[in-house]
Amino acid sequence: MRGPVRRAVARVHFVLACVVGALSFVAVSLGGLLYALLRPRGSAAVHLSRIFHRVMTTILGWRVTVEDSAHVADSAPAVLMAVHKSNLDIVVYGGLYPRRAVVIGKKEIAKIPVFGWFFRATGNILLDRRDLQSAIASITAAAARVREEKISVWVFPEGHRNSDPVLLPFKKGAFHLAIAAQVPIVPIVCTPLGGLLDGHRLLVFPGRIRLRVLPAIPTEGLVEADLDTLVARVRERMQEAQDRLAAEPA
Repeated sequence: MRGPVRRAVARVHFVLACVVGALSFVAVSLGGLLYALLRPRGSAAVHLSRIFHRVMTTILGWRVTVEDSAHVADSAPAVLMAVHKSNLDIVVYGGLYPRRAVVIGKKEIAKIPVFGWFFRATGNILLDRRDLQSAIASITAAAARVREEKISVWVFPEGHRNSDPVLLPFKKGAFHLAIAAQVPIVPIVCTPLGGLLDGHRLLVFPGRIRLRVLPAIPTEGLVEADLDTLVARVRERMQEAQDRLAAEPA
């Protein structure tokens, strides 16, 4: 298909995906909430992420492949750091989300009907970035949970969606957590989504997305004085890996 016809099809595809995706997201969130309430120690978050991942990748026509996924399980418990590409990150990364893991998110997530309730019910970590003392207390409590419950923590260190090839400066909260819990950091990078998704023009195209899980970066023995060096090291490694992945043939 050429030009206008291809864009028209892509726009219809985008609208249909939005409608089906919104309905599926509410349904899966509601199901996950009920599951979490009935089985508090179950794997509601894993089931939600993987079901929604399968539904949406099918609708969008996306094929997501993961390289070196064994690093996630081999390094657990760990802080899993992924690049934050778009609002559809749950679709992109959902199939990789491990058991015994929680997510760090903004406090505002709890206000979202159904999903916010599910997010809180499954033990995820909510941070109030405008209240430093509250955020520090949440990170300290999260580090204790990581040590005691042997759970991993999923975080987007940029803190904001970023479709540019250059990573944004990293927020330091998750690095404080990794040092406090003395667990490794596992970086995860992704190929650019620009050729598959254009949210500004309401276009979506089928295609392949590649994820690459990098070897774990240890934090054992590190202290708060090592924080800035650790942040710079992780960001540099993720930037280099993302650049290589983008440059490789599709």
